[in-house]
Amino acid sequence: MRVRALLVAVLALGLAGMPATGAPIVSLQDDNLVNVRGAELEARLDALAATGIRVTRVDVLWREVAPTRPADARDPADPAYDWSRYDQIVRGLAARGITTILDFYVTPVWASRSGERTAAPRPADGGRFAGAIARRYSGAFPDPLGGVLPEVRRIEVWNEPNLPGFWRPQCRQRGGRSVPASPRVYAALLTAAYREIRAANPDAQVIGGVTGPAGRSPARCPADGAAATGSLDFTRLVADEGPPIDAWSLHLYPLGSPLQAFFTPSWNTVAQAIRQVDRLAPGAPIHVTETGYHTSYNRFHRYFVSEAQQAAWVDETVVAAGRIPRVQVVTWFNFQDNPRWTGGLLRGDGSRKPSYDRFAAQAAANPPPPGWAP
Repeated sequence: MRVRALLVAVLALGLAGMPATGAPIVSLQDDNLVNVRGAELEARLDALAATGIRVTRVDVLWREVAPTRPADARDPADPAYDWSRYDQIVRGLAARGITTILDFYVTPVWASRSGERTAAPRPADGGRFAGAIARRYSGAFPDPLGGVLPEVRRIEVWNEPNLPGFWRPQCRQRGGRSVPASPRVYAALLTAAYREIRAANPDAQVIGGVTGPAGRSPARCPADGAAATGSLDFTRLVADEGPPIDAWSLHLYPLGSPLQAFFTPSWNTVAQAIRQVDRLAPGAPIHVTETGYHTSYNRFHRYFVSEAQQAAWVDETVVAAGRIPRVQVVTWFNFQDNPRWTGGLLRGDGSRKPSYDRFAAQAAANPPPPGWAP
């Protein structure tokens, strides 16, 4: 064990600041983009671009875009929709040479039985909204400011649908045991979204899964169904349903170094997920659209590392991803600390952590190939 640990340490030190062989695109998400507008949003876009990234991920909050039911949900011009914030984001990212991956979640009141923001949406409603996103950002839709809006070709269907903070119910109790409920409904949403997205833009890539970092499914299901479904269980059960996909995504927050952590899910267990993904689409690309390490304790995330350790593990993350040829993109989450999340490259006051420069070097060394250009 000592010899193995020494080899891992030597590997990490030897590759610090350098790309791993076959390393994927290095991406970054600023989750605060969707909370600001106007000049403040432009300033955040400038700061994001200054890191040197060429790919980012943006959350589309469905509940805010469509607070009331559209008369024609497939039509992005329906008056029930308010795309103004996202038009500015997509337009601004394209102008800065940054390719966008869009995901969508947060269920509107009208799109589920309970009306809760975390409720599983009716698949048909979610599918039509996905189609509206793809149509608006197809590269052919009129821009309210003139010309056409930029094209976004990569759309993730939901965010962490195996976690109760984003999707309920997760399970139900049957015969004294817990039975996962979320995979089947999510698979139906993924099927509907795929159909609608491809109808709106045949060149779009539909990314399924987006699984959150849960290791195990519950033995007993709470009355409200709010218990996480293990990421591998979720992937396997979605694969049983057979929805179409172009790529699969997952989120990794290892407890320990990227190269040494072996619990599920971690970089060393991605191969187990790939075996299930291949049942849906053999050889489909894998996108890790969230990963990172916190640098202080908070009540939402108890595991944390020092700022120096976070910086070192930026490099190790790229090394770990480079060991898996199927991984096309790795997105660090997120750009700046906030009270709920301290995994940023910037502290809450905007000052840079040591990880900022390490990340910028990796982003420069691992840009997207020509097919990913905005």
